[in-house]
Amino acid sequence: MRVRVGRRRRRDAGFTMVEVMVAILLTAIAVIGILALYMTQTRASSYSRHSSEAAVLAADGLEKLRTMNPPTGGTETGLTETGKTGGMFTRVSEVVGTSTPYDVKVTVSWEESGAMRSVIVWGKM
Repeated sequence: MRVRVGRRRRRDAGFTMVEVMVAILLTAIAVIGILALYMTQTRASSYSRHSSEAAVLAADGLEKLRTMNPPTGGTETGLTETGKTGGMFTRVSEVVGTSTPYDVKVTVSWEESGAMRSVIVWGKM
């Protein structure tokens, strides 16, 4: 006597195409969100770094003015973060007033993301 055991097809044996497509869509949305967050963080980090470098350049410009007697203003273009040529920063030094103590102003500016950014430092000497 032989017993036949037939294979039964089960409908829930795997994923349907709709389930796979929904999973792919949700994964794509999550990846796009993570990429947008990464790009925003990179832009903010870049601005923070550049503004810190500009503040150091402005303080350096102020110290240069303090060594001059009498201080004279001027413009330096294409400065790097270390004050050498070949960079993106422009430093403008101004002497405000004609009597001692002199009021001096140093502005460091650069272009970032299509907008002009600047750091201004004031001092007396």
